[in-house]
Amino acid sequence: MYDFKRFRDRLQEKADNPAARPAIYVAMGDSVTHGIMEDGVVEHERIYHQLLRKRVAKRFPNSILNVINSGVSGDTAVRSRERWAHDVICYKPDLVTIKFGLNDAHGGPAGVEPYIGAIRDLVRLVRSETEADLLLLTPSMMMKRDNPFISEGHRRHIPAFTKLYEDGHLLRYVEALRAYAAEDGLPLLDVYAMWEKMEAEGVDIHTRLSNGINHPDRPFHEELAEALEAVLFADVPASSR
Repeated sequence: MYDFKRFRDRLQEKADNPAARPAIYVAMGDSVTHGIMEDGVVEHERIYHQLLRKRVAKRFPNSILNVINSGVSGDTAVRSRERWAHDVICYKPDLVTIKFGLNDAHGGPAGVEPYIGAIRDLVRLVRSETEADLLLLTPSMMMKRDNPFISEGHRRHIPAFTKLYEDGHLLRYVEALRAYAAEDGLPLLDVYAMWEKMEAEGVDIHTRLSNGINHPDRPFHEELAEALEAVLFADVPASSR
């Protein structure tokens, strides 16, 4: 099991020495990481990485965790290459999470290899240029059919997203990321599996999409923050400092 020792040691170092450099977490990704919710709404606080920061503060009340939101709405793993230096590496992070796939999946089967190639290159760059712990996140689910939660301004996108689901493209990207993480021994938080479980339990996933298309609602960001905490502190009691 990957223990995220660097991240946890840095939190403890800051707790023990107020003059030490704060621990830094860079959340890299697309609109979900950016904080896009409903049409035209950006959430700055109830987003998974900020909610994780609050959970960490309860574990380390005398430490400081600075969270860098490096999510960009509409971005893909491939397009994000141009911002790796200024959105990830320059911060000298102690933890980096990488969460792409929602936009990448529109590339169809031909885009899978470039998608994994970009994530692989980003992982190598983070490993070579920083001492950060790394955690990959699969994308969440997207819409499967028309639903009443889609705004009028977004209804023009329904055919493209419905076809994407029918062609199985998003799941194809999820499975490719799962395989890459397993082959390279990288820690992976399977966010998509959380949605699969939800659906298996009878939940209409469209009720959990804030825009009815591809943005998880605020309660899911709470669930994701809880899942992140469980992975990062898997062998540490909640009361530990």
